[in-house]
Amino acid sequence: MDETSITFTPAAPLEEMIFGMAFLTVFGFLQLPLEDVGGNPVPTILFKDNPSFFHAFLLSLTFAFTGAGITITLREGHPTIARHSRRLAIVSTLSAAGILTWLVLPSCLELVVQTWNHLFCS
Repeated sequence: MDETSITFTPAAPLEEMIFGMAFLTVFGFLQLPLEDVGGNPVPTILFKDNPSFFHAFLLSLTFAFTGAGITITLREGHPTIARHSRRLAIVSTLSAAGILTWLVLPSCLELVVQTWNHLFCS
């Protein structure tokens, strides 16, 4: 078996997946019900009590979208700049995921503890 048959080639480059994910995520969050908190629209589902987290999340997605777009545009002609903007897109995507995890994890852990107490401590 030759080496070319076992190499893995992704269907789309990472920056294209980040570009699409950031666009769809922002579009999806704008479809959620919004509430004015301090004069700024904030989704009521996840960020109602934490508007600064919502703004940090949007900023992270904006940087991810921009970094991915720059990478897609410049990867052929200017690979060094494209490499740095790709890193920006990856770090920003991880930051947005970290913000969501920070907000969702406590409620998930509380649900697990309540379920555990109900099943085994009653």
